[in-house]
Amino acid sequence: MEPERTDASTSTTTLSAPEAKARTLKGPVIIVLAIVVFLALGVLLNPLPKPAELAILDRPATAADNLPDGVSQLQDEGYTVRLAAHDDGIRYFISGNPDRENLCITVFPDNHPTRWSTGCGEGARSDQEIVRTGSNGIVTAVLVPDGYDAAELERGGFKRVHGNIYAVSTERVPGSR
Repeated sequence: MEPERTDASTSTTTLSAPEAKARTLKGPVIIVLAIVVFLALGVLLNPLPKPAELAILDRPATAADNLPDGVSQLQDEGYTVRLAAHDDGIRYFISGNPDRENLCITVFPDNHPTRWSTGCGEGARSDQEIVRTGSNGIVTAVLVPDGYDAAELERGGFKRVHGNIYAVSTERVPGSR
């Protein structure tokens, strides 16, 4: 490595090639490190949403949790099924596969046993609805994760029938014909 040289007449310092290269790289390295730090802070301060959770699926099963005759038996495929609510003659079942990636709601009107409906969706996020389903002229039901803010559903006329289910009587299921 060459020693630093000073020209007395101009008082400038001349750097060797390796020293100049090291000084030149400091700027971009600092910028890259700053970007990495800001990205890391962004992830820590704004974490990705948690997967949807449905604690009801973790409780022990009872005889009431069996789906009625004639309803697709999701438990044959390894699904956990739980009766979540029985409200105004309608039974609401929640089910999920073992890894809870696929979550379902089954709506079974006791006075119209052939008009049951099941809807399934991915439980990928804890901050959004999982799925809507229903039976025309009877009810529309929405399955939501634990801790979901249902204020918008309630403003839309839905009532809570269980911590994970909101329902409204309808002439038809929204989006159907």
